[in-house]
Amino acid sequence: MSKKFFIIDGHSQLYQAYYAITGLTTPSGQPINAVYGFTRMLRKIIKEEEPCYMAIAFDAKGPTFRHLEYKEYKSQRKPTPDELLSQIPLMFDVINAYNIPLYTREGYEADDIIGTISRKVSSEKIECIIITTDKDMEQLVNKYIKIFNPRKKEIKDIEKIREEKGIEPEKLIDVLALGGDSSDNIPGIPGIGYKTALNLIREWKSLENVLSNIDKINGKKKQENLSKYAELARLSKRLVTINTEVPLDFDFETCRLNNFNNTRLTELFTKYGFKSFLAEIN
Repeated sequence: MSKKFFIIDGHSQLYQAYYAITGLTTPSGQPINAVYGFTRMLRKIIKEEEPCYMAIAFDAKGPTFRHLEYKEYKSQRKPTPDELLSQIPLMFDVINAYNIPLYTREGYEADDIIGTISRKVSSEKIECIIITTDKDMEQLVNKYIKIFNPRKKEIKDIEKIREEKGIEPEKLIDVLALGGDSSDNIPGIPGIGYKTALNLIREWKSLENVLSNIDKINGKKKQENLSKYAELARLSKRLVTINTEVPLDFDFETCRLNNFNNTRLTELFTKYGFKSFLAEIN
């Protein structure tokens, strides 16, 4: 078993599973597609990667500190479908049967939980792999932290990001501050898209350097918008920055991956109709 720590972006992966698989129900008729897809992903990681430690982070209910600062944050997103909401407690039952700790904290997002735990893990010089499809997480990458996108089967480490972006991973915060992020309704600077923002940070290294050198940047309209919306960019930077100091009751040994409750898993997989998983247990 490798001394690796895997932390899963719970909501991200549950959503991916929900939309990737359709029409699956339990023998009693309860929708179960998201739980099936998530469990399949979880079992694949455990079998193929043999992680030493694992944790799963989920968003807490209610507004976060980002909503309090910017009421339009993620306001364009549709409500979570009822069919998916009904599966979350069922997914928690599976996770608990695997004895994998679930982390959540009121006022914070799963991103912040993951950022906090991954920093703690990397400070111990242990390799940490974040399982997510969220590109915002790339800002966390360092010598010990990597991102794995199971949908694309793609790993992003520090060298990959340097090669692709031409900047250090933490500078992606400044790129998003300038270019915005429509998926989270982060405004950025009007007229400055992602590619332009990336080029500006490659040249000037930081948001503040860009804003301090507006007169040296090509394009009159670009200069005008940078000057006019500078505070909007600073707000955007605060919104996209993952908090890595969330107060958590975190313990390495709690996250050690062992002692699966196979009796409970057998019970759940029978109830859910997961015959292939049952065969693997037996």
